[in-house]
Amino acid sequence: MAGIERLDHRPGLASGDAPRRAGAVGRLARPAALAAGALWLAGFAAAQAVDRSAEMRPLGDCAGCVVEGQDLADRKLMGIDLGGAQLSGVRFDRAALGLAIFEGARLSGVSFDGAGLRGASFVGARLVDVTFAGADLRGAVFEGAVLERTDLQPAALCNTQMPDDAMDNSDCN
Repeated sequence: MAGIERLDHRPGLASGDAPRRAGAVGRLARPAALAAGALWLAGFAAAQAVDRSAEMRPLGDCAGCVVEGQDLADRKLMGIDLGGAQLSGVRFDRAALGLAIFEGARLSGVSFDGAGLRGASFVGARLVDVTFAGADLRGAVFEGAVLERTDLQPAALCNTQMPDDAMDNSDCN
């Protein structure tokens, strides 16, 4: 048998006797017990999962939510709390997200193209491959945010606090 084998060291074995390998029952019982444990954990996790899709509304509380592959384009989500959320492959194109909270959130492959994000907070968030083409980021805060392959310059920036704490007023009129 390849890999690690369990040896049966029973008390009372004479010192000259060789230890025996665990029998077939021992080898079969362990995987069955592991599988039963895994099913129990999966059932427990499923029981703990809560559908919070109703919170995807203005002033909704979806802090800590996990959102994947959703199309939320053109939605009105002003003031929504997505703090600590994990957002992957989500489209917020042209959505109204003024004063939204993304503090400490993890965003990957998210699109905010044309979205209204006035006063939104991305404090301490991590943004990877996020787009903001034509978005309104006036008054938005990115203090301490980590941006990877994410460019804020295609958005409207005025009184926008950048990750390095500098204020960008390039689009103020």
